[in-house]
Amino acid sequence: MSMIKPFGKQVKILLFVVLMAVAFRSLGMSIVDIGLPSFVISLAGSLTSYGIIIGIFSVTQSIFQFPYAFASDKFGRRKIVFIGISIYIAGTFLCFIAQDIFQLIIFRAIQGIGAYTSILQATIGDIFGKDQHGKGMGYYSLAMNIGYFGGIIVGGYISSYLGFRSIFSISGLLIIIVAFFLFIVLKENKSENLNNGEVNTNKMALNLENVKLLLKNDQFIMSVLLNCVRWFLFGGIVAYLIWILQVQFLLDEIQTSYVLIGIVALYVVFVFVSSRVLDRQGPRKMMIIGQSIVLIFGIPFIIEVLAYNLIIFITLCAFIGIGIALFDPAGNTLLLEVIEDIKPELKGSGIGFNNAIGFFCGAMAPMIISPIGEINVFAPFYLILALMGFSLIITYNYVHKCY
Repeated sequence: MSMIKPFGKQVKILLFVVLMAVAFRSLGMSIVDIGLPSFVISLAGSLTSYGIIIGIFSVTQSIFQFPYAFASDKFGRRKIVFIGISIYIAGTFLCFIAQDIFQLIIFRAIQGIGAYTSILQATIGDIFGKDQHGKGMGYYSLAMNIGYFGGIIVGGYISSYLGFRSIFSISGLLIIIVAFFLFIVLKENKSENLNNGEVNTNKMALNLENVKLLLKNDQFIMSVLLNCVRWFLFGGIVAYLIWILQVQFLLDEIQTSYVLIGIVALYVVFVFVSSRVLDRQGPRKMMIIGQSIVLIFGIPFIIEVLAYNLIIFITLCAFIGIGIALFDPAGNTLLLEVIEDIKPELKGSGIGFNNAIGFFCGAMAPMIISPIGEINVFAPFYLILALMGFSLIITYNYVHKCY
């Protein structure tokens, strides 16, 4: 194992700002999530249109994640991240002025085109060396989930007291703040190993050979597949949970925030726990533990009479969240370790490909879950059980034990 050099002051500042960018984007997204059901209902929308409005955002992200990440490997992180942020801000403020469901769908699609998250994730991969990828992805997941937690805390109050349209204006202002600080600290250098101060100069051309090289490795395919399951679950269950709490159990935005605060607090704690033990236990073991927890606490949804009790419903969802939290940084770490073994210079491209497919799965989740939920309110949880069982089989049988 190579010696791990301490970060310099500039690298620490860069890491802080990148993590702040991750947190603020997640903060703005959760503010939107809390107020979106009221916004959709005010525009005469349904559960299905709600799912489309959530899903279309991730569809356009999935389309543009890979090109953005490829371009950041070739042209540098700084230049490409600002293109993405600018489009994201424009789409966010357009959502603020939407007058009907169709406009909101179109403007959410524009918002999703600003797909800069892969670049932030790749930058963190640049900062941390291979021996610390678990810690780096733990920081990434922690920042993302702390931001989401913060949005849940304030989202209900913003929607209730400032109006549901303000969820988009405030989200846009947060990203403007992020853009300002990134402009100051993010340099024009291409993908770097900032942990040892060396810049990778052996860059691969912007072509499909990069993708083919990654896809020749079965472990890369397995890690992408498992992350797709994680994306689908996270993309679908949170949005559906908010809708159920507000429509099925008749909670208002502030009450919904209180419930989600508890669930997400547990989620963040166990993301932190996972990140602390990942480098020692390995991503495979942590993924199996997380998958098993989701399966155990998802089974009671089959007995629907139990799940109609609000307290039981919240408790089951909290434990499912704990299982996914253990899965979260482990999936990202597995991906990075596999890419590092194939070719370290392809972190941006590999993460971008993973996120492109993952965002598409996350996009399809609410579009699939919402119509199913209109048939039977707990039917989406049956789908979650099936997918998690599938991912457990894949992890146990096909992911190498060395990871």
